[in-house]
Amino acid sequence: MNAKDAIVVGGGIIGCSIALRLSELGLKTTVVERGKIGCEASRAAAGMLSPHVGAKCPGPFFDLSMRSRKLYPEWTQRIRELSGIDPEYQDAGTLSVALSKSEQDESDTWSRWQMDAGLAVEKTSIEDIRTLEPSVSELAIGALRIPGDHQVENRRLMDALEVAIKRAGVEVLEGHCVESLDLKGSRAAGVVCAGQAIKSGFVILAAGSWSGSLFKDAGLEVPIIPARGQMMALRAERPPISHVIHSGHCYLVPRRDGRIVIGSTVEYTGFHKATTAGGLHELLQAATRLVPLMKDFEVDETWCGLRPDTPDHLPVLGPSDIDNVYLATGHFRNGILLAPITAELLSRCIVEGGSMPPEISPFAAARFSSAAQTGQRGR
Repeated sequence: MNAKDAIVVGGGIIGCSIALRLSELGLKTTVVERGKIGCEASRAAAGMLSPHVGAKCPGPFFDLSMRSRKLYPEWTQRIRELSGIDPEYQDAGTLSVALSKSEQDESDTWSRWQMDAGLAVEKTSIEDIRTLEPSVSELAIGALRIPGDHQVENRRLMDALEVAIKRAGVEVLEGHCVESLDLKGSRAAGVVCAGQAIKSGFVILAAGSWSGSLFKDAGLEVPIIPARGQMMALRAERPPISHVIHSGHCYLVPRRDGRIVIGSTVEYTGFHKATTAGGLHELLQAATRLVPLMKDFEVDETWCGLRPDTPDHLPVLGPSDIDNVYLATGHFRNGILLAPITAELLSRCIVEGGSMPPEISPFAAARFSSAAQTGQRGR
């Protein structure tokens, strides 16, 4: 395919990943970002690559998540080579720890079908928990080890991705608010920023929580709502855990720099970005219940982000009702995990002239206009 211009609206991990792939395929690509590259949900995330934990049933979303996780080692290595920045991909695996009977019942529900399917989910004895993570609370009554679930340092990944796309020839326009599509008949000739038209052959909407009504005037409205997630990080000279650890009320992510990231709340408060006493108290209470030693650690940072959610908690991917406008949004809590596969499949869709890969057909925007909204729910 001859090189054609493409505009990606949104400079988070989804938008930048798509831009990089389009550039690799020969398209001259521009990323338009209202703030700074990676400044919203992508930088506020925890970087867990954990499709297994909490996945209640098999289905297209679980399959998509597993495929994306499989791409991660090679994908992050390529970004590291392009940028010279290490995204700190770590493969220690994760633990899902139950501290109560209700938590144990919940983990039994999602792990049972996965083990029956032959997936790598391992029941772990109390003795093995003590060996793997001696600092875990004495309240622990059971755990699951998922060796294939890994993590990446999402802030370093965004730093690396920003450098990588620029070195790949992607034009980056920061501080540019897209006001509307530049419609010419049934097609978009580009976008309008500050009253000025920026021309392109394709437009990809990847603006996260801001995707919902951005192109409403063009008749393209996506049911995206922001879901606030509050988080915090503690710091220790010697972190007491080496695995990502999930419990029923929080997760803990150890970083190489000595921080332990704690997350996360899910709150529907509109576009109100703020950390609250109640939210942070909830996180600290859950974290110190899981690893009591953490009560003596220093608070290093608190922050929050707005995740793009949808009515069924699943992403919106593929062509839109406008011929040359494509959607890549609504990833909710899985934007970091799904970035490689989203970039691959959306780019293929564009290069192949709008032909939707079967892997993303369940996530088409058309599902929201159907009276019978069925299918798998995300986590």
